[in-house]
Amino acid sequence: MKNILIPYNFSEAAINALNYTKQLFKGVEATIYLLDVYVSQPSELLSDEKNDKWFNEMDNEIEDELKYLLEVLNREESSFTYKSLVASNSLTKAVTKTIEEKNIDVVVTGTKGAKSLAETFIGTNTMKMINAIENCPLIVVPMNYKYKSLGQVIFSTNYKRSYVKNELQFLINLSLVKKCGLEVVNLSEENFLTENQQRNKVKLRELLQDLNVTYKKIDWEGSETETIEKHIDKTQSELLVLLNHKHNFFNRLLEENVIKKSAFHSKIPILILPEIV
Repeated sequence: MKNILIPYNFSEAAINALNYTKQLFKGVEATIYLLDVYVSQPSELLSDEKNDKWFNEMDNEIEDELKYLLEVLNREESSFTYKSLVASNSLTKAVTKTIEEKNIDVVVTGTKGAKSLAETFIGTNTMKMINAIENCPLIVVPMNYKYKSLGQVIFSTNYKRSYVKNELQFLINLSLVKKCGLEVVNLSEENFLTENQQRNKVKLRELLQDLNVTYKKIDWEGSETETIEKHIDKTQSELLVLLNHKHNFFNRLLEENVIKKSAFHSKIPILILPEIV
C-alpha cells in the first residue's frame, strides 16, 4: 500500500473519503494522490482564444486550491506524503491513466449514495469507475460513514469460481496490517456445495491461511443484497469485500449484480477487488 489515489473535488463525499483513508492506513508509509478532474468542453459561444483563457484560469484556480490543501495536510504528523494532480478529462480516463502512471495500489472514492434503485444502474461516477478499473482495488466510502477500527471484515462469495492470490493480495495485506477478523460468507441459494465449489473453497482456505478467518453459510432473506445488509448489521462489520466479476451478457441481464446494488445501499465501505483472468 505505497500509493493511494483519491478522486478529489472538495465535496463532502471526497473530504470524507480522505478522512477515512487517513484513519484506515494510519501508520502505513504511503503517498496519497489527490486527483481533481474537470471536463474541458469548449463553449460554442466563445472564441478559441477565450475558451483557452477560461480553461487556463480554471486550471490555475484548482491548482491553487489543491496547493493550499497539500500545505495543510503535509504539516500534519503522519506517515503520509500528499501530492496533487489536475486532469482535464473524463473521470474514468483520468483515474485509469493515473493508476498506470503512478503505480497506484488502491483507489479510495466517496459516494453520495442513491435515492432510488434506478440510480444505482445509470449515471453515477462511482459505477463508471467500478466498471472502468480493471487492475486495482477500489474502496467506496459512503458519505455519512465515520471511520471505525476494523474488527470484522466480510468477504462475500458463492465459491463458483476459483481465486488466485493476486486477486486477494490487497485484502490479505490489509487484514494483516489491521489485525482484523475476516468472515467469508457463502450466499449460494443451494443448500450444498457442488464438487467444483468445494474445490474452490479449499483453494480459498489455502490462500487465506495466514489470516484469522471464519467461514459461514447464510440463508437468503429476500434478495442477495438484503441478506448481506442484515448480516452486516447483525455482526457490526466495518468493511464489505466483493470481487468485481465480469458476468457474461445473459447473466448481466438475468442475475442480480451485487456490486451494482450494494455499492450504494451499503452503510459501510466496500472494498471491490479486481478480477484477474
